[in-house]
Amino acid sequence: PAARPAAARQDARPAAALRANSRLMSAPQSAICAESSNFAIFLTARLTDGAGPSLRRSLAMLPSLTADLAAGYREPALVSALSVGAEAWPALFGRRTPALLAPFEALADGPRRAPTTAADLFLHIHSPRHDINFLLAREVMAGFGSHVTLVEEVHGFRHLGGRDLGGFVDGTENPKGTERAAVALVGDEDPDFAGGSYVSLQRYVHNLAKWTTLPVPEQEAVIGRTKETDQELADEVKPPTAHIARVVIEESGQELEILRHSMPYGDTAECGLYFVAYGASPLPFRKMLDRMVKRDAAGHYDHLLDFTRPVTGASFFTPSLALLRSLAG
Repeated sequence: PAARPAAARQDARPAAALRANSRLMSAPQSAICAESSNFAIFLTARLTDGAGPSLRRSLAMLPSLTADLAAGYREPALVSALSVGAEAWPALFGRRTPALLAPFEALADGPRRAPTTAADLFLHIHSPRHDINFLLAREVMAGFGSHVTLVEEVHGFRHLGGRDLGGFVDGTENPKGTERAAVALVGDEDPDFAGGSYVSLQRYVHNLAKWTTLPVPEQEAVIGRTKETDQELADEVKPPTAHIARVVIEESGQELEILRHSMPYGDTAECGLYFVAYGASPLPFRKMLDRMVKRDAAGHYDHLLDFTRPVTGASFFTPSLALLRSLAG
């Protein structure tokens, strides 16, 4: 999902600012608040034999492995995050769980589906260099050994300066600067997990052959923005089925926000968008997805789903650096 340009949002976020101060007290894992880079690797995996000491130590080593490779290859922008699903959380961290951590809930309405995918771990790596991302991913997976089974590995890349494969600017709405922490990180509302983040992911497969036959004005009506200049369409001409019209949600005068780390991926046979949303709560993402998939009382849904479809879906919690490192014992 995307939304309207940042200039169109309200700047007054007193509650978010207060939460941001608390979040600074507990450092997040490095991939969350860092600006998205040119390349990313996304890995999902299942635990195969519980959560013994060896696996726990391997998970705890991720921040130091990342820092060592970043220093060794002089690439300070190399960042990473390790997230854990609801089913695996108690085995790794004990009975106390983040308040809103739950498995991804599948959605369906007519031909539109948002499926769920079984996964216990999500590894997110990004930097300006694919080779360094690859080296870190290999080292991490080697450390996991037989304790995990890979579900899916996807390599993302920046396309045409930040455009989706369909040709539109992607992520115009994304929070900037210190606002990223305010949107993404848990604070005093769940103090045991401050500095952590809820993350939801979906892999979308695009039907580019169908999309490219659509005239540009009709593409713009599907998205809700102009293709060349990335201007939001005026309300009087923007259809209620436009992507922006479906995912821009205001509650109590504030627009719901997520921190996106989505990237194009694929090859000549299959390609699309790997969608990643971090948040202080998983609820904004779920509300956006509901409005995309499900028809409202007038029969409106997100017409972008006529040209792309999600084939995976999973939810996790990304613990703070301190909590992740505590796994080492």
